[in-house]
Amino acid sequence: MTSDERRVKSSLVINLSAVIVIWVMLSMTGALLFLVWIVQNAAEEQVELQGAVIGSVATAAVIDPLLVNDFPTIQSRLQSLVDTLPDVVFCQLDSSMPTSVGAEVSVGERDALARWIGGEVEGFVVFLAPVEIYDPGPIQLAEIAVGFSRERIDASTRDQITWVSIGLGLSFLFVSVSLVYVLQRVIGRPLSVLGQQASELASGNLDAPIRLDSQTEFGHLAQTLEGMRIRVAEQIQSLQSLSEELTRSSDSQRILFRELDHRVRNNLAGLASLISLSQQNSTGIDDFAESIRGRVHAMSVVHSMLSQEHWDPIDLASMISLLIPPGAKGTLEMEQNPNVLVPSQQATACGMVFQELMANSLKYGAWSNGGVVHVIWSPPEVEDDGAKRLAIHWRETGGPMIEKEVTPGTGTGLIEGFVTHELRGSLELRYETDGVRHDLVFRFKMDRGQQA
Repeated sequence: MTSDERRVKSSLVINLSAVIVIWVMLSMTGALLFLVWIVQNAAEEQVELQGAVIGSVATAAVIDPLLVNDFPTIQSRLQSLVDTLPDVVFCQLDSSMPTSVGAEVSVGERDALARWIGGEVEGFVVFLAPVEIYDPGPIQLAEIAVGFSRERIDASTRDQITWVSIGLGLSFLFVSVSLVYVLQRVIGRPLSVLGQQASELASGNLDAPIRLDSQTEFGHLAQTLEGMRIRVAEQIQSLQSLSEELTRSSDSQRILFRELDHRVRNNLAGLASLISLSQQNSTGIDDFAESIRGRVHAMSVVHSMLSQEHWDPIDLASMISLLIPPGAKGTLEMEQNPNVLVPSQQATACGMVFQELMANSLKYGAWSNGGVVHVIWSPPEVEDDGAKRLAIHWRETGGPMIEKEVTPGTGTGLIEGFVTHELRGSLELRYETDGVRHDLVFRFKMDRGQQA
């Protein structure tokens, strides 16, 4: 595997890992905020419940001595209650009995009592419990104020939130590491294996099988590449057998064999480049597999047609018809175009151009919505250097409306490269509101008197 291919594989895995980590972090933040809210509400409810319980206990403890105005006993019992409960900072009884109206008993921390008696209420959570008897109706004898320190309650709540945060963070860290590990196993390893095998294929080693023990899209892709490897190997073996039977002194036969071998190797190298290019721009496993499957299919169709025609020029209309993808929902109309033959050395580039146009139509254009693709051309014009200039018009109708500016992608870049370099032509791509309008110009260079 080359350094570029390793970087592409690593970049894809790193990007997907980063998405997972970010998603986990966002989920952890939301869960943490929710847990903080729950802990705070639970703390408030716990304090309210504790205040009610302590008030009931204090009421039961002071009612008997209060009836006989035994205030020392009341003070002793309230002090014992405060000493037993560390969260309670003071307890105050205000008598309402006729014999002791206004009498108060205050116990607890001196600083807290001084602040409470001085009128400060912000630093405390105070619960008021009436001391009542029934004779026969309720008669209030006094009122008990039980005070909690707000600072201690908040400190306890913060401790709980801290421990919850630590536990939640460790849990999500474990989940993140596990997901990244699984991602490496599911995507990283298949990409590495396919990259190594594709490098062997591009170098011309047709004896090494392409195998990947996986039921994912990568496994289906490996099967497609293996089928192509077998077909190419069979073609080369057939050509080698034929070459052995021909006269070794025939210059034309040796030239033909070298030319075929050169074209096959160029196709294999182009296949490896398409794999790397598709990896760089894919957004996921399905997108990567779909893009490379269509491009491999186009190369296979052109290769099969050239093989059937013994590497002579092939019919343009037949090639376009065979390139129609299986998922196309619309129709293709070529409207009685004249017969045009594509030279063998430019057939692959021509097929790749129409494959990318069809893929774009299937994904975004007319064929995604049951529309019609019109492909129109006129008889080719012969130029001064003998090249055949063919003007092709690609029109789409019945597809979705194009309402925003189209950003060129990988497929558009491939189309421009094949047209301007391999086909020595030009192109004008227009994305109008009711459908695309593409004008392409191909220049076919015919060898040995071949006619387009």
